Amino acid sequence: MRHISKVGLGVAGVAVLLFSQATAAHADVAAQGNDIVGIGSDTIQYAADFLADGDYQGNPGFNAAGGRVFNFDATGDASGKLTAGATVVLRGGNFPVTRPNGSGGGLTYLTQTDTGAVHKVQFVRSSRKPTKAEDDRAVANGWGGLRCYQLGLDGLKIAVSKTVASNAGTAGISTADLKKIYSSPPQITTWGQVTGYNGPNPGATIVPILPPATSGTEQFFIAQIGLTEAQLRTTAEGLVRAEEHDASVIQSNANAIAPFSTARLVMIHNGYFNAGAAQDPITLLSGGSAFDVTRPVYFIVRNSEINTSWNKALFAPNGFLSQSFLAQPLIEDSAGFTYQYADAGLCHTA
Repeated sequence: MRHISKVGLGVAGVAVLLFSQATAAHADVAAQGNDIVGIGSDTIQYAADFLADGDYQGNPGFNAAGGRVFNFDATGDASGKLTAGATVVLRGGNFPVTRPNGSGGGLTYLTQTDTGAVHKVQFVRSSRKPTKAEDDRAVANGWGGLRCYQLGLDGLKIAVSKTVASNAGTAGISTADLKKIYSSPPQITTWGQVTGYNGPNPGATIVPILPPATSGTEQFFIAQIGLTEAQLRTTAEGLVRAEEHDASVIQSNANAIAPFSTARLVMIHNGYFNAGAAQDPITLLSGGSAFDVTRPVYFIVRNSEINTSWNKALFAPNGFLSQSFLAQPLIEDSAGFTYQYADAGLCHTA
């Protein structure tokens, strides 16, 4: 599926910009020449779509003079469900590649694969800062590091089913208990072992769900609960891997839990994935000691390209993203994030 917008807003320095999302590679309009290509995070892919094409509430997106921007979603499904093995042609005249899924997938492609003289990708959507290793690769590639432009803030909580009565109770799950649930070997496997549990079925087995290891949400979440990839519970120990923020894998399971974006739940509630019909298939645990964190989300570019005309018009200060009267309705009202623009400069984690 792809979306093409022709709504002009007169932002100086750029010609026609379009954001597109792709499914089957042979069916897509391919990026050419000076077109601008973005990949990466599932969490913020819709915010990027809305920024260009406008949103489902009638707010116009960005379209000006000069080149086109293609925003390829993390999976081949427009509702954000996992499409295993999905491929995409990132730029015309090239072979299809496995679709870079997640912040980690996008940053890996940018810094390890797209290193030739002619780049296929210009920006990565990311729900976390680059790691030092990713930034070091950008430096080694001659780009002077990675530049981060913050578009807003996202909340992350634990989701449980609302379609069927969840066994989770209402007391929430603390960070300490989540570590015990997601660690290998698991120290908590049933609801009755959760601190302060007040639900109906203490003997039921918890079903912990995580996004793929390339997901920025997965990487951020496990760091927040004090685990590394090597310390994570395995699928043989009952861990389920699924696309991030996919309510369908949670809503019919009374014992399922997963980290979930508060922004994505706004879109679900608003009916974006159900032809405009409001829906609440999941609920987010809140209150008390329940896991509840806020994180910034970013567009990331090569620092060597911050003075290009496309970056100045789109991401840099005084560009479209920085103008709240244009960007805030798209990012906050429709995509669900708290709009908070910042040029975060050269950034990476320790």
